[in-house]
Amino acid sequence: MRDSKRDTIDTSTTSWVDVYRRLTEVVIPRPIALVATVDPDGIANVAPFSFFTVVSSTPPFIAFAPHRMGRTGTKKDTLRNVEAVGEFTVSVVTEEIAERVNACAAPLPYGDSEFEHSGLTPVAAERVKAPLVAESPVGLECMLEEIRVYGDEGGAGSLVVGRVVLMHLEAAVRDPADGRVVHEQLRAVGRMGGSLWCRTLDTFPLKRPS
Repeated sequence: MRDSKRDTIDTSTTSWVDVYRRLTEVVIPRPIALVATVDPDGIANVAPFSFFTVVSSTPPFIAFAPHRMGRTGTKKDTLRNVEAVGEFTVSVVTEEIAERVNACAAPLPYGDSEFEHSGLTPVAAERVKAPLVAESPVGLECMLEEIRVYGDEGGAGSLVVGRVVLMHLEAAVRDPADGRVVHEQLRAVGRMGGSLWCRTLDTFPLKRPS
């Protein structure tokens, strides 16, 4: 241990709000999934989720974890739509659209479109009903694989796993020589604790041992 003087938190006797705050302060940086869905009537929803990761490359699975609303325990619109329709898209959040993405987190009534509220632009996907986000250089079209539910109280999460069926990458963020994504061109951003966000430009190389 680096320092023998440490605070210990027993999560079983700590409020979920404090557990959430501490976890999101130490599990950093977190990539942001800008998840677009449609409800059964075809109304589009878009919202950011920083509990997001790659699960598998073969098959190509990604996952995000929407929490239930803290005061009411109700499901977020994104989860309701994925349950009902079974499809969604994930767009990468860049520094250029960060403020508009943040606006998508506003607690709008179910059925109101965050696209209209934020000024982001929906564009039709090729294989799923949910739209892509025109302002993002990277979009993933996903079919629902499974949902794991971990409770129905405020703060409880559900793990949504989707199969990536199509990937859309703008040529401007790729190296023409080998096709890799150039992070300096992508300029993705992530989440830290509280209201802090972070950039992904301060990097350093470490070769994995062979």
